[in-house]
Amino acid sequence: MIKRHRVAVIGAGFMGSMHAAIFAGMVGCELAAIVDPNLELAGAVAAKAPGCKVYPSHEALLTGERDLDLVSICTPDNLHLAPAVAVAKAGINIFVEKPISSTIEDAKDIIAACEAAKVKLGIGYLLRFDPRYAAAKELMTSGKIGEPIHIYARRNSARTEGPKRYGGKLPLALHVTVHDVDMVLWMLDGQHPVSVYAQQTDILLGASGTQDSLAAIVRFSGGTVVNFESAWSLPAGARQMIDARMELIGTEGSFEVQCGDSGLYYASNETSREIDTQHWPVVNGRLDGDLARQLGGLLAWLDGADMPIASGRDALRSLELTLAMMQSAQSGEIVRLGQA
Repeated sequence: MIKRHRVAVIGAGFMGSMHAAIFAGMVGCELAAIVDPNLELAGAVAAKAPGCKVYPSHEALLTGERDLDLVSICTPDNLHLAPAVAVAKAGINIFVEKPISSTIEDAKDIIAACEAAKVKLGIGYLLRFDPRYAAAKELMTSGKIGEPIHIYARRNSARTEGPKRYGGKLPLALHVTVHDVDMVLWMLDGQHPVSVYAQQTDILLGASGTQDSLAAIVRFSGGTVVNFESAWSLPAGARQMIDARMELIGTEGSFEVQCGDSGLYYASNETSREIDTQHWPVVNGRLDGDLARQLGGLLAWLDGADMPIASGRDALRSLELTLAMMQSAQSGEIVRLGQA
């Protein structure tokens, strides 16, 4: 018999609505509630799942629901702390969309609350469920690559994507670069970053409160050097919505993960665009792709399965390195890091 999980989602925005849709359609899962102070927005999301309730706050959720197995937190980064701590104290497992928070202090408080309550804490780094990155990780763990020498990680997207959705609410690095930071730390298991030098530009998007691009060089404790490149400034007419890749050279081999081309390109007399087949495509009327695999893996992880869900401490390391990049880019100086 398939175990049934009761799940609530806090935040009815872009990511929260997708979490809700996936949980609502998942076998063995009941979407119990949507939480958002915008009750109209929350109601529209909840309407897609029969019996799903709506609450204006996490306090109201925890008062009204007594038998939840998981709460997925999809609020803005700086608002993760309060609901995460409250949910942990209620003894409920937690999943937080990346990054874990916008500050080291909040991240540590979330981790401490979950550890004290003995509840599971997972963080939403969905690239761990992209088959290409997952296969690359297996090449690393199998020894076929040998000792890593150099990594190049790129994640560039159009100005009509992230900047349009988030405006000046979220720095480029915490939205985009942090994905590749998690991937690099995952690939370089056992190493830690020791120095960071970064530069950024704000020629195009500075007026809206964010950055056009970020470039960083990071040296790790094992001698590996990593080049990160992230941008939110590709033109609206760019062929690829996300131009992403990772290249790793090792002592015994190398790999290339190429994510720029989704494999499906649509054109009409009015427009032409790439259609997402990777992160959250709609297939047969249902959300699929990396996000759906991640949330399915999350429920299996709650039941004890071995899944590559990023832990709170994984996310803390990613946040520390990403914030160090931002510090270096702002100061123009090398930032030295101790062992995490």
